[in-house]
Amino acid sequence: MSHVSSRNSASPSSTFVGLPTGSGIGIVFAALFTGVLLSLSTAAISWPLLTLYAVSVIVATTLVNPRGLFLTVASAPLLFVLAVMATGWVMSRGEIAAGGASGKTALLLVIYPVTEYFPLLFAVTAGSIVIAVVRIQLIKRQNAARARRETAARTEMSESNRRTNSQGRRARERTKAVPVEELLRRADAERAPKPARRTGSTRVGERLGEDLYNSES
Repeated sequence: MSHVSSRNSASPSSTFVGLPTGSGIGIVFAALFTGVLLSLSTAAISWPLLTLYAVSVIVATTLVNPRGLFLTVASAPLLFVLAVMATGWVMSRGEIAAGGASGKTALLLVIYPVTEYFPLLFAVTAGSIVIAVVRIQLIKRQNAARARRETAARTEMSESNRRTNSQGRRARERTKAVPVEELLRRADAERAPKPARRTGSTRVGERLGEDLYNSES
């Protein structure tokens, strides 16, 4: 019995409220890390990195707990910029180490992909902000509806308790207003047998008997 009750008491706490903040950021980081590896294998920053980034940001913003929305949305663009710059630096580190004009050109190639993919970065960031705002609004609406239901339930319970207390108080007042002797007298009167009522046919028979007696006399 105790095992079943403990399981039932633990069931409300198992409601899914969202991924932890670290997990949301970790999803974006893992997607970018995978995209960087794919880009290094092809020696070019291409669609796998961009696709993984966009999908991971949407998933993380949708599933992370409400308290982690700000950190998830704010850290995603920074992680993308760092990933793109790290990929460009790894692919151009030979030219950068050589120095000279080629080294400066290589440094520009490290920064250039960030400006090239800025429209995608802006679109994904704007989409994540919209998702976060919608989630916050829905949570606020749900919390307001829950607060109204709880307030209505408390009001109804208070009204019920007030009616019960009022009825009990009136009953006690009526009991105090009637003396004990009066209650006993009423009880005895209710238990005493009531006299039988004379019916109309009996009264008519008696009247006829009286008329016959007077006529014979």
